[in-house]
Parts: sequence; C-alpha cells; structure tokens
Amino acid sequence: MRAGGRRDTTTGANAPAFHPIYLRVLGAVLARRAVEIPALLQASRAPIRDEDAMLPLAPAREWMAAALTATATPWLGLELGAAAQTHTHGLVGSAAFASGTLEEALQTIARFAPLRTRALRFDWRPTRAGGELSITDALDLGEARGFVFDAMLVIIERVLQSLSGTSMRDACYRVPGLAPAWLERYRDHLEGTVHFVRGDVLRLQFPAELLARSCLTADARSHARAAAECARLLEAHQQRRRVGERVRMLLADSADRLPGAEEIAAQLHLSTRSLFRRLADEGHSLRALGDELRSERARFWLRDTDLPIERIAERLGYADASNFARCFRRWTGVTPGHYRQGPAVSGHRDSGTAR
Repeated sequence: MRAGGRRDTTTGANAPAFHPIYLRVLGAVLARRAVEIPALLQASRAPIRDEDAMLPLAPAREWMAAALTATATPWLGLELGAAAQTHTHGLVGSAAFASGTLEEALQTIARFAPLRTRALRFDWRPTRAGGELSITDALDLGEARGFVFDAMLVIIERVLQSLSGTSMRDACYRVPGLAPAWLERYRDHLEGTVHFVRGDVLRLQFPAELLARSCLTADARSHARAAAECARLLEAHQQRRRVGERVRMLLADSADRLPGAEEIAAQLHLSTRSLFRRLADEGHSLRALGDELRSERARFWLRDTDLPIERIAERLGYADASNFARCFRRWTGVTPGHYRQGPAVSGHRDSGTAR
C-alpha cells in the first residue's frame, strides 16, 4: 500500500467505521474473482436492519487487508469504488442525486458522509478556482488506508458523472503517497487527473465551471426531504456519541452509591447491552467512568475532609479499606495515606486520574 504520514487517530477497535453495505459490495467484487474469505462472506450476508448501522473498525480493516492479500491486487479499492451503485449510498446518495448543482452535491456528501462511514472526515471548501473536497482518516485504517482512499475517489467521481452526464477530465485529484507501479489503473477507472503528493490528505479539486453544472436529477423538494432525514439521523448519531457524557452526569449526580449498569441504562432509555455497546463505540467503559468519579471523590475527601480512610472506602462502595487502597494506588501512584499527607510526601496531590 502507499505510504504516507498520519497522525494517531485511533479511537478503538470497536469504533463504528463503515456501513455494512460496502462490505457486501466488496464481497461481490471478490466473488467475481472467485476469491472467498469465509468470515467476510458470512458477515456480508447478515441482514441490515438499520440505516445507521455501522461495521466496527477492526473487522473491516482486517477484511480489507485480507482481500488485498488474497487477490494480490493493490488497486482493489478502485474496483470496489467502480462496483458501488447509486443505491449503495442510501439516503446520502438520494440527497446528493437530488441536488441542484454538482457543488451542492459535493457539499451534501461532505455534510452527511458520517452516515455511511465514520472512518473518514470530509471537508468542503470553496477556492479561487472552484472548490475542494478533502478527505482524511478519522480512524486508524492501517494498511487499508490506501484501499479506502482509492474506493472513495472512484465513488465520488462516478456519482458526479452520473449527476451531470459530463466528463470529469477537468477535475484534479491529489492522492497522498508515492506513485505506485500500477499507476495506469487510475487512468482505467478515473477521468480526472491524478497527482501523487506528500501528506496524508486526499484532495479532490474541481473548477468553478464544472461545479456550476446542473444535475440531471435535480429536484429541490426531494433534496430538501432527503437532507432533512439525513440531518435527523446525523443528530441521532451525535446524541448517541454523547452517551459517555450523559453517564458521567448521572454518576456525578449520585450520592454515596454509584448507580449500576441496569439503573443507568433505564435512565437513558437503553437496554444494558446497548449501553455497553454505545460506550464502547465512544472508547469508554462503565467501569472506567465509575473509577474516574471514584478517583475524583476520593481525592476530594482525602484532601478537604477529615473522614477516616475506612469511611471513604465505604462511601465509595469498597468492601474494605485494603481494596480501596489498591485501586487508589492504581489511579494515582500513591496510597491514600500518602496522598492525604500532602504534595511534599506524595508528589501526586492533584495529578491522579482514573486509568
């Protein structure tokens, strides 16, 4: 795969990354090559029950890497992009195809792309010459990064071709990394000019004349309806992403006893299973959030009250002071007694956090 510098954007192996329909398309591409990856095939056949469903990062990344290895085809991402159809993109595709101009379509894609993938970040900006869509990795895609960028590049160009019915030869694509030995494959799949550049951002640049072209399928009412539904789903997703913050507030509002998983889930109108899943999606765990609050309360009571350590342990829900002491040392690096004696002794007075 192409090399290129990238910042550490990992948010956990369980982070939601791609809508599963793209996995189905990958499975179809592999089937045409008579290549079978059992785990991927089984997953791709699973029913999709939710428009906002997402495949976790880890298996998606592993299956893409396995597909590249099994086919010995480094340009497989280009083939995946070419295989994606209009319906593959769901409501985001519907909103884009009803846009008035190509610029509006690109703005729509950039705004609502998180409904189809959360592994990438899309940003649209106008330029003196026209406009630019930049794509960066929001999650650590590892060796699958070039594969994903290639697929997105072809998908977006094909969408714009379908919308306008015109050539994209005036578009310019700046792909991060060194030019591969199979450069001609880009010419087979793309009309726009491809340049390989330093950095870690995929940039799709379009001249103003091209952006101003009307879409063949323009429908203002349909676009408004589809965009409104996309906005509703995106807001619902953002609310779910804030479950960790809501759990923190519920824990902070508790008195001596921290609420358990079932109690928290009921207050958030979730099942316990959904609570754990959504916290994992955000990179949290209920235990870690509880430890974070226990650490804060323990340090406050040790620093600003005369409560005996045994009583603090009891108020925090520990069976005995020794269990509390072990946890406190894990959080702060010192024992409760040393912490209480002050910074001159502990050196960690206000720096401890739950880990």
